[in-house]
Amino acid sequence: MAKIVSMQKKDSNFVSGLPLTAFLQMLEQEQQTCSLFVSSEGKSGILFIKEGELIDAVADDVIGIEAANIILSWKDSTIEMTDSEERVRNINTPLTHIILQAAVKQDEALYSPPQQAAESNAESPTSRISRLVEKFKSIAGIRQYYLLNLQGEMIIQSSQNWKMGDFIAYCIVTGSQIRKNLNTKGPSRILLTLKTGQNLMIFSGAGMIIGLLLNQNVSADNILEQLKSVLRIE
Repeated sequence: MAKIVSMQKKDSNFVSGLPLTAFLQMLEQEQQTCSLFVSSEGKSGILFIKEGELIDAVADDVIGIEAANIILSWKDSTIEMTDSEERVRNINTPLTHIILQAAVKQDEALYSPPQQAAESNAESPTSRISRLVEKFKSIAGIRQYYLLNLQGEMIIQSSQNWKMGDFIAYCIVTGSQIRKNLNTKGPSRILLTLKTGQNLMIFSGAGMIIGLLLNQNVSADNILEQLKSVLRIE
């Protein structure tokens, strides 16, 4: 969990217990311009914010989005917010997508064994997606499926509800922030009951974000058990 130790701005104040990702989203909403000096366990880096957008980052000898991903992966970080400095834009990816990608990578690091992850990465993306879709279609309890990449962009979906992708991405980011606030590793999936009585199960696996709309009275645990072989999850 991040801790804000100083905010060197007019009317400065102190904030503690706020995750870095949540603080970045707050800056985005308020369209703030500043620099964030982040440190954790002897490591340090800088995030450059302009009008709420993350335009550059530095961590050791790395700059740009790669540096941002490194900083967002740190645990128990301390943040110092200072006035902005002139900086050339090296990051064009929306902040929400960067946060989402970091959240998914953290989940996969926790729940995917290294050997299985390597096997998953060896498979071509097209083959992996085709295999997943065929498996989803073969399971009677799955009503609709949604596959997103780590940037939160829809790869393929079985329904015409085009807003579902944004909702699934939002749930992943929110779930990650809740885990950091509670200082816990779980849960490994999100299960929501809709007004229709159907359940929407959201989780990460096979290098993607997966959303499954389940029929009423279908066990999410049973669905995951049937998907173990293709998702390589535990």
